[in-house]
Amino acid sequence: MTDAPTHGVATALSRRRTSPGAAPTEELIVSAVVLFVRRYPLAVFAVLACAIGWSPYASVALGLGTNPENLPLGPVLAALVVTSLQGREELRAWGRALRRWTASPWLYAVAVFAPILIHVSIVLLNHVGGAPLPTGAQLAEWPQIPITFLVMIVAVGLGEEAGWTAFAAPILMRRHGVLGAWAVLAPLRILWHLPLMLNGDMPLLVGLLGNAGFQLVVLQLMRRSNGQWSLAAVWHATLNAFGGAFFFTMVTGADLDHLGTLLALAYAGIAVATLVPFVAGGRVAELLAPIDLTHGARTQAVPPRFARV
Repeated sequence: MTDAPTHGVATALSRRRTSPGAAPTEELIVSAVVLFVRRYPLAVFAVLACAIGWSPYASVALGLGTNPENLPLGPVLAALVVTSLQGREELRAWGRALRRWTASPWLYAVAVFAPILIHVSIVLLNHVGGAPLPTGAQLAEWPQIPITFLVMIVAVGLGEEAGWTAFAAPILMRRHGVLGAWAVLAPLRILWHLPLMLNGDMPLLVGLLGNAGFQLVVLQLMRRSNGQWSLAAVWHATLNAFGGAFFFTMVTGADLDHLGTLLALAYAGIAVATLVPFVAGGRVAELLAPIDLTHGARTQAVPPRFARV
């Protein structure tokens, strides 16, 4: 992504302060805000994603509504604000990235069938541990899954991954590589889900270990597909459609807790598995090297604005 140098904004701001016909205070404030966002796009994105995502809890605190949950559109709205303030070129580049859904069919197959296989496997393992298998009546609700998937592709696919994966991940990978991007995005993704963990809607181990593992899997998919964020959107939507909205509704109590633990361990295990070929082959440096996802090549050249978080 490119944009006009930020020093132009600084120069304009300086002129307004010193010229006799200086702009009103409001314009100076706006200019200062734009300059700050252009210098620290990821920091602003992180704050906005959490602020917007957690806004339902503020509403409940003010007596408006009950049983709040994270607003899934928080990350995409935060990315929209940041890219808009960065300039038209940034906004257009992000928009082009969102419209690109071209990836290898087998990678899309992985994004769909891997989370399904994970959930079927942990349900069977949970049964080995004493949990009941899903009943025929419960499994008969499967026609709802495609509808749920379509809802999730908008809510979490677009709502979350257009922010985490389409906006933030390319900037971080261009600067810090896969592992560096993971070191920033995994804690941020966990932080964003913190209210769900605190109110009991998301098991703690799933929120911590599961999110950390999922984030590395997503980044490895991006690396493999030359930056296709849509794979993360499809995987996330499938994960929610088959997990929280289907299999996780079939058990309660300790069985539900065990299922969550198995899910977290599964994603942690898959994340570690993606690292094995690099460690075994002495290629860990590849995961640390900056990657230009626009052209699929590693690069050390990073626009100055992206050097700051």
